[in-house]
Amino acid sequence: MFIGPHLPFIDKNLSQERYRMDAFNKLELPAFEASEKNWIGTDKKGVDNLSKIVIAAKETIFIVIIITLIRYIIAIPLGLLSCKKKGFFHHVINALNQCFSFLPPVFATALLLAIPFLLFTDLRLLWSILILAVVEAGRVAYTIQQQANQLSRESYMEAGIALGLSSRTLVKNYYIPALLLELIVNFCIDLGKVMLLIGQLSIISIFLSHEWREVDYYTNEFVQTGLNWAALLASHRHEIFRSQFGFVFYPAFAMMFTIVTFNLLGEGLRRHYQSTRI
Repeated sequence: MFIGPHLPFIDKNLSQERYRMDAFNKLELPAFEASEKNWIGTDKKGVDNLSKIVIAAKETIFIVIIITLIRYIIAIPLGLLSCKKKGFFHHVINALNQCFSFLPPVFATALLLAIPFLLFTDLRLLWSILILAVVEAGRVAYTIQQQANQLSRESYMEAGIALGLSSRTLVKNYYIPALLLELIVNFCIDLGKVMLLIGQLSIISIFLSHEWREVDYYTNEFVQTGLNWAALLASHRHEIFRSQFGFVFYPAFAMMFTIVTFNLLGEGLRRHYQSTRI
């Protein structure tokens, strides 16, 4: 993500090559086929495909991490404050689950991002990040609530309450240390879920950031403006329906590899911690 753009075979400026001459001195126009210069070819503007994927990795990972962080910033307080399964915050969790659990996350997110105000706002990316975080915040909060409720029944927790410890002290010294591992593991797994959700949205032409542009005479449409794997996948989505997977395979594989990596990281941390406790 940070080293890739500085590799010698990566064009970090994403410069366009309008034409080139072949071995027989004949003019060639992009898109160019895979070669020693362009390992996986170029697009129709002559931009190296491999360079686009490597450059787009930074923005993609950054967006995924920000969405997941916001989700947990919302979910952790909700889960801890509703550990007794009653009160205002318990109803908030129930409301979030009831609102978003009746549809798969991709459809719930697509419906919200299709609201006219969000289609034309200049802050669409910020709204998109917030919506993707909130859609499954209820699920994460419910998981934390269940774990916190179970902890509250432990004898050492009851002893702390009997000693008159404040709620802040209980959270800091009891709840957080006990829940920290599961939070880290679930956070890693949720990174993969967010990556998958972004990929699904790109297939149905729902962009995190876009502009209303004229693409032809008297023809306007939304054009994605970000440089990330989802945007690359969306820009070639028409090839999927024609069973042409020449370029689509690469951003899709990058997203799949990242999802598997996050899941393995989470499970690896869980097993490592469990083995050290034995």
